[in-house]
Amino acid sequence: MVIPVYNAGDYLTECLQSIADQSMGFDRIEIIAVDDASTDGSGDVLEAWAQRHPGRVTVVRFEENSGAPGGPRNRGIETATGEFLFFADPDDRLGTEALERLVGAARRDDSDVVLGRIRGVGRKAPVTPFRKNVERGDIFSCKAVWTLTAHKLFRRSLVVEHGLRFAEGVRLAEEQMFVVPAYLHARSMSVVADYDCYHLIHRDGFPHLTHEVPDPAPFYANVRDVLDVVVEHVPPGSRRNSLLYRWLTLEILGRFKESFAELPDATRAQHVELAGQLLRAYMPGELLAELPPLSRLRCLLLSQGLVEEITALCALVPRPEPAPAHAPEQTPHRPAAQARPRLRGRIRALTVALAGRAGPAGKTGH
Repeated sequence: MVIPVYNAGDYLTECLQSIADQSMGFDRIEIIAVDDASTDGSGDVLEAWAQRHPGRVTVVRFEENSGAPGGPRNRGIETATGEFLFFADPDDRLGTEALERLVGAARRDDSDVVLGRIRGVGRKAPVTPFRKNVERGDIFSCKAVWTLTAHKLFRRSLVVEHGLRFAEGVRLAEEQMFVVPAYLHARSMSVVADYDCYHLIHRDGFPHLTHEVPDPAPFYANVRDVLDVVVEHVPPGSRRNSLLYRWLTLEILGRFKESFAELPDATRAQHVELAGQLLRAYMPGELLAELPPLSRLRCLLLSQGLVEEITALCALVPRPEPAPAHAPEQTPHRPAAQARPRLRGRIRALTVALAGRAGPAGKTGH
């Protein structure tokens, strides 16, 4: 168990106790907690656990904060001695039978990676990969590309053989440069979908990196590195496109929502430039052609570097707001809903016109 820790003192004991309470027995588990220069007493909590559980808990302390979980996780990999690695965050917890089920699946299927169902507590968690158990699968049959966080079981020999490490100094999607190569190199993968192995918990006042607006340069550089891995390992065609679709819709187009219009001018311009470069370099035209009209329009605007146009589009199509809980039960007048068909028609017309003038936004292969 590798746990990067930074100022998580209020929740750390709950996380550690969930590991100590594992049904497989604490005597079969090694905790490596890497204190990333915490200032809230987290290090003292860890040292107390290490004293109470010698040989079971190892504490590594950084003198200076690294700024992101990648560095501490990498130090944990270098320190670990067990057959398997599992990465937990200090504000989350494991289900009591999690490691027993995950290790059991790995040994039954000779799997190098095992995905255990993640339950969101006050926050979103992936659903698609956990609709059914999978034995002796791969990145495709496990739909693994839709869960790229590190909260999984990895055979340590796989990590050592391929020199897998997390991106350092990147505060969003830093796990992908470890997780995606692990998926692609794995001899076999399994999914434990019938048990909540990992509880991903929202904590009020505790910073979650997924909620941050990323610095464009390191974010897109990291995405580019991951896409390089994908295109190196998967030949062009429908199977590669099924993987690229994830980065296209989440990491690229996912940056261009209503909040994008509120960013500073220079930041917006950098996002558009770097996202457009990824579109042109990695996303084939046949994949873009399958997108809905609004997404195709966003791709076309990004590929041409039209900052103001995509800003206007993001502001024009805001995320729908939920109705107030105290609203009276009646059929309200919905001008936005009535205008939506007209807006869709305008989007389709603009997409066709822009496509005819500019040609396809993406490559036909890489």
